[in-house]
Amino acid sequence: MPISNKTNKTNKTNKTNKTNKTNKTNKTGLEDDELASLGQESSLALSDALQSAMLSVPQAASPLTAADMAAFAAPAANPASRARGFRALNGRHLEVLAVSALTAGLTVRGTTASSADLSDGTTRLVTLSVDRGDAAFWTRQIADLRARKWHRDDRLTEIVLQQTDILSFLALVLPVGSGTHPWLELVLDLLFSAIMRPEVEMKAALPMPRPQVVSADIAPVIQTPAHSAFPSGHATEAFCVATMLGLLFPARRAALRALAVRVAVNRSYAGVHYPVDDHAGAIFGDMLAGVFAKRLFGAQIVQTSPVDFAAAAVQPMPAVVGAGLEDYATSGLVLLPGAWPAPTRPARAPAVLAWLADEVLTELGR
Repeated sequence: MPISNKTNKTNKTNKTNKTNKTNKTNKTGLEDDELASLGQESSLALSDALQSAMLSVPQAASPLTAADMAAFAAPAANPASRARGFRALNGRHLEVLAVSALTAGLTVRGTTASSADLSDGTTRLVTLSVDRGDAAFWTRQIADLRARKWHRDDRLTEIVLQQTDILSFLALVLPVGSGTHPWLELVLDLLFSAIMRPEVEMKAALPMPRPQVVSADIAPVIQTPAHSAFPSGHATEAFCVATMLGLLFPARRAALRALAVRVAVNRSYAGVHYPVDDHAGAIFGDMLAGVFAKRLFGAQIVQTSPVDFAAAAVQPMPAVVGAGLEDYATSGLVLLPGAWPAPTRPARAPAVLAWLADEVLTELGR
């Protein structure tokens, strides 16, 4: 009797949905175990042996000294002490603190059935809109996908690998590695985590069917995600991370954005996204990068006026968006005229972000 695949829950329950994280460094990664002392993890045998060894250690009978009581004092407000405290944190605790600081006040709110805002506290940053009734627009989107599906062969390996790995492709143009830049790698891990909540909330606010639901002949080349198509999560993540890396490596900014385009459009070539999903995700990712760049490095890299993006012709697209994703990548929201500020160590940032910024910039020699 064949065994039902319904009982095989291994590939579902053991995942943590950290699909595009780096998860490589043993020094600063988010998966590290937390031990306050040297040695291995606890076990019954170790506990028994430690108890035996402890009995041979001379016992202190005197009252606690001033030096002993210093352990109870509040941590000193100096960078060295602060760094020691954060470095001692379990990776999961560090992730919670950093992601909370990066996303504090960020809200996604559906304003209509076809429109949703991303806000930073009381300031609206971007509005994404879709016209669910524009048959001519969606017919063009489906026609585009039908044309693209005949050109999947040269992208197939990328399509499959990019389901779980975006960073390897962005890192093609960067002079860094996990061995030389572990703190940068940690920050990128945290960025992927920080992107997730607003990304999921925007998808939930604007639920859109995947292309194969509308047209069976799209025949996706990979398994289709069950959640909303709009905006593309891969495009959001690729542009957000590419933009942050472009802040740190300005000479590589154009190459990073070109690679982000490649990651984004591969999803529509695969048949799991409409081209407009990729475009909306790119804009959404840039706006998130603007928030994170300001909070981490004190850098204002996006225009301050709210951006409106309409998927179809309900309203004119902003001139900055351009005719297509490739145009947007070279003239988009974060590439408006004017020089980007150099990344700094913002004095008033939450302590965990100030520490991370300091570690990254020190690692980069700045």
